[in-house]
Amino acid sequence: MSTTTTKVKFNKSSCYYCNEWFENNDIESHIADCGQILVKCSNSGCGVYVALKDMDRHLNRCPAGFGEVVATQQQVATGDKIRELELEIVGLRATLNEEIRQRLALITDLGQLKKRTQLGDEWTAKVGDVLNALKKCINEETDSRCVDVERCKLDINRLMREYERIEAWRLELTTRFNRVEGMAGKEGEEKPKDAKLVMVESRLNYLQTEVENLKEEQKRGGGEGLQQPVGDMLKGKSEAAIEELESKMQTVDMVLEDHHNSIRIFQDEVRKQMFELRGEIDPMRLVIQEQLDKQAKLDYELKGVLNTVNETEDVSEKLQKTLEKYRRETYYTKQSLDDLQVHLQHQEKLVVIQNTEGHLIWRIDQFDKRFKESQQSEFMLKSPMFSNRPFGYTLRLEASLNGIGTWRGRNMIVGLVVVNGFYDNLLEWPCVLSGTITLRDQPEDRSKPKVDYSRTIVARRKHQSYDKNQNIHIPHQVLRSEHYIRNDAIFLEVRIDQQ
Repeated sequence: MSTTTTKVKFNKSSCYYCNEWFENNDIESHIADCGQILVKCSNSGCGVYVALKDMDRHLNRCPAGFGEVVATQQQVATGDKIRELELEIVGLRATLNEEIRQRLALITDLGQLKKRTQLGDEWTAKVGDVLNALKKCINEETDSRCVDVERCKLDINRLMREYERIEAWRLELTTRFNRVEGMAGKEGEEKPKDAKLVMVESRLNYLQTEVENLKEEQKRGGGEGLQQPVGDMLKGKSEAAIEELESKMQTVDMVLEDHHNSIRIFQDEVRKQMFELRGEIDPMRLVIQEQLDKQAKLDYELKGVLNTVNETEDVSEKLQKTLEKYRRETYYTKQSLDDLQVHLQHQEKLVVIQNTEGHLIWRIDQFDKRFKESQQSEFMLKSPMFSNRPFGYTLRLEASLNGIGTWRGRNMIVGLVVVNGFYDNLLEWPCVLSGTITLRDQPEDRSKPKVDYSRTIVARRKHQSYDKNQNIHIPHQVLRSEHYIRNDAIFLEVRIDQQ
């Protein structure tokens, strides 16, 4: 990568003392006759550096050229200046105390803001945790309710099916019981027939005993001759009657046996049916009892679920109320934080702008260190901001201790810059402000007159230039003379002309 070097030739140069611009051929002759050249007063005991054009006027009023009366006037003027300085010091102390008070109030407000912010963050975290827990509980409760509802539906369907089966079994059992009752009624009707059969059997037994008695009498009367014809006659009749009775008895026995057989068969069938019915009724009783137990358990669980749902609804309502309360408190906290932030921003604006009367005294500490740093780079020191009037233009001083450009190494450059302010939209532009910058003298002996170095300057917007009075130039020779540097510090004072 190639590098190119560009040489810039300046056709004009400015005077080190009056800041006027001249051609390079005329600058030397102008410097020899420049009225802004500082010349030391020739009166002994004075030693004040005065501009060449003001030397005659200074000699006419120099205290060293007059007697005691002039010295008295000089002391009066010095006393007035001392009182003026004391008033300025009192004002500075009041301003400093007000600044300290505002900063303490600002620090207190910042501490309260931090506490409220931390409290708001904690409440926000707690509310977030509560909301997450509430959402989790609601989701779990919703899932549990869905599962319980599905389970209840399945149990109800199963119970309905079991109820239908039990109802069918009940109808079947009713039918069977009716049939058994009918059979039992028929059996009751057969009981009189059995009683008649017993009576017939008893009569047959009586007849059989009579026949046996007749046979025995016949045997006993066999040897009696007189009675033989009668016995033969009776024997023939009794045998015929006996045979007839035996035939009737056999018929009756057959009828009784058939009747007993039918009764036995009927009883066996009834026992069998009763046994089958008992075998069917016992499982049905177990199933019915099991279903009743399940129904009772489901009722208990359903009551528990309903209680849980009611408790959950109560907890949800409480959480909803608590959440609404937290939301209101969070809203009020945010509103308070916004109000406090607006107040702090306003306080910061007031703190940044140190003076609103177009007057600033800038103390530059560590002069030697900053001067060495300025020799190494063209770094511009910046003063605190101030304003020409309340709600007016925002200004600041910029200074290069070792100079810049053609003045580098010989002069200190000081400029007055208009920076972006809070009320620029309400102001007129372009901004044209003029003022006076003074390098304050710091003599150790307060009785001696102070020799301040003052120059007129025009305020400029950043990156805006004018032909004249854009910056002031303070030669290093002047800067290190008198008592401008004391305790490694200098004071630059600026006053804006009131329009």
